[in-house]
Amino acid sequence: MSNVNLDETVLLDMPRGGAPLWAYIYPNTYKVGMANLGFHYIYAALQKRGVGVERFFLDMMERSVEGQRKLSEFSVITASVSFETDYINVLKMLHYNKIPLYWRDRASIDGPVVGIGGAVTYINPLLFSAVADFVCLGDGEVVIDHLVASIRSYMHHGNKKKLWDDLSTSSSIYVPPIHNRTIISKNDTLNRKRGRAEDLSQSMGHSLWLTSKAAFGRTLLLELQRGCFRNCPYCVVPNNFGEARYRSAEDIASYIYKFKDYDDFNVGLVTPEAGDHPELDFILDVITNVKKKVSFASLRIDALSEKVVEAMAMGGKRSITIAPEAGSDDLRSSLKKRFTNKVIIEKLAMTKEYGISSIKMYFMLGLPDEKDDDVRAIAELTKEIWEQLKLKSTISISPFVPKPGTPFSDQPFVGIKEGQRRLKILKENLKGFGKVITLKSVDFKGSFKEYVLSWYGLTEAEMSIDVFEKNKDNSFLNLPLSREDQKEQSAILGF
Repeated sequence: MSNVNLDETVLLDMPRGGAPLWAYIYPNTYKVGMANLGFHYIYAALQKRGVGVERFFLDMMERSVEGQRKLSEFSVITASVSFETDYINVLKMLHYNKIPLYWRDRASIDGPVVGIGGAVTYINPLLFSAVADFVCLGDGEVVIDHLVASIRSYMHHGNKKKLWDDLSTSSSIYVPPIHNRTIISKNDTLNRKRGRAEDLSQSMGHSLWLTSKAAFGRTLLLELQRGCFRNCPYCVVPNNFGEARYRSAEDIASYIYKFKDYDDFNVGLVTPEAGDHPELDFILDVITNVKKKVSFASLRIDALSEKVVEAMAMGGKRSITIAPEAGSDDLRSSLKKRFTNKVIIEKLAMTKEYGISSIKMYFMLGLPDEKDDDVRAIAELTKEIWEQLKLKSTISISPFVPKPGTPFSDQPFVGIKEGQRRLKILKENLKGFGKVITLKSVDFKGSFKEYVLSWYGLTEAEMSIDVFEKNKDNSFLNLPLSREDQKEQSAILGF
């Protein structure tokens, strides 16, 4: 089945219609949302359970994709939030559709139920403590049956207090109208926990839609792994998403063979690190056998094999993406990435033999104990790659953002002014290489927003809505921030 206007091909036969009517928001653009596997999974899970689910996006907030309904026509609204800054977009979308932002204000007028899920709930669900009736913690598959049953019951009895009570019986659902009282009183712990799908064979493992208008184009996304065993101290994946769980190569192969006859699509492998999958070579052979091109989000350079590079080259890839994170060996080692610049150059030399002509490298600025010489080392490494290998480089720079639940959670954020100073040092050390080295930097102001929202507790969440309703903007990001309060409240929650 295809949606002609959006160039959508639906890969699975799904029930049409259903009840209750359920608005499913991705609070970012259609392009970004349709490249998010979690968004695909939960939509499919709701449809399979007979729910009348319809999509909204930030750039499609007036009417639903499926039924052209207004958001205000839905009694149930859930949002899949992947990035902290999309909290702002949740507020914008509700406000635009004249839906009260506070859960208590919606309760007083019998307004819609608003729920939150997605990647941000693994990190800081307190961000949604003022807006959400409920927050699904962790993997949505763990709570989906309980959630749908509770909502269906609510549609019959209409008692929102009973709905909150029903939802709260799941340890992987945070219900602010009930649980905030305990967090404020500090009299007890709530023992909430992130839901984790341990057996991935029981979870959907591929895209529901193919569309050329998604961020990765017409790509069949396949999930290889959740969690990670590496424990890099800055990263939320091993610390908040759990230990590595791998999907079997047989399951992945079955998806590839099932959809191989669909026209003109590539295969994208979704995983924290593709090289960690114990049967990656077999998976690549299957992709090659069906004559599909394969892509990876990023590859760990020390684990990069000729098999991976060969598969990419056979698909016509001439560029590779890696994440050294730091330019100096010592600083990189402090991140538990214990590979040297020498290894990077050796591995890249191997990729050149397979026709790779350019690379993209991710680095962070503002890491703990970073010195100006570490910043210069990014430029020196990149220049050395050009001088030795004649590989053109794109350097993608983003500030280090300390996140709750990670070993680096107590580290400071570099700040906008200091971050821009360090970025200037990098630019100065790349002068004369503009034709072969491209520097792309994330806006430090945007990273500051991410940092602030990562650490919102109950007080900040309440104040953010007050300020947003008054000013109709995100000036609430300038409010005082207490990371210690957030840590204490998260501990009471059970995180």
